[in-house]
Amino acid sequence: MTEQLQDMEEPKDRTKAIWLGILILFAVMVGALWFMGRPKSEASWVIARHILISYDRNDQRDRARALDLITGLRDRITKGESFAKLASEYSNDPSSRSKGGYLNQAPRGTYTPEFEAYVWSAPVGQISDIISTSFGFHLIVVEE
Repeated sequence: MTEQLQDMEEPKDRTKAIWLGILILFAVMVGALWFMGRPKSEASWVIARHILISYDRNDQRDRARALDLITGLRDRITKGESFAKLASEYSNDPSSRSKGGYLNQAPRGTYTPEFEAYVWSAPVGQISDIISTSFGFHLIVVEE
């Protein structure tokens, strides 16, 4: 019987090889996650506030009223009144009015072309001239 035990080979210990394989697999997975999860450099965002005064495109009187109102609001803001307060009182944008004109963080291509042109080129904190879009007249301040 002892001869039979001596003739049998002991199984090889493969624990080190298994752990090495697990370690390599883990390193590959971490590398793949890091590479796929990197922020893309072309992705950019803007945060702005605006006041919208809408008007009926077929009514010149209504257009003149809206233009007078937004001109007056711009003058008041440049003299020191709160943009957010005036947006809450006068803006016709129901989604941002209650937030003082605050628009959520938005990527390029979110807004109309005229609005986009301003928000992506304006200095932070500066009030825009009156900007006309298909929605009406806007005053815009880029926050970030």
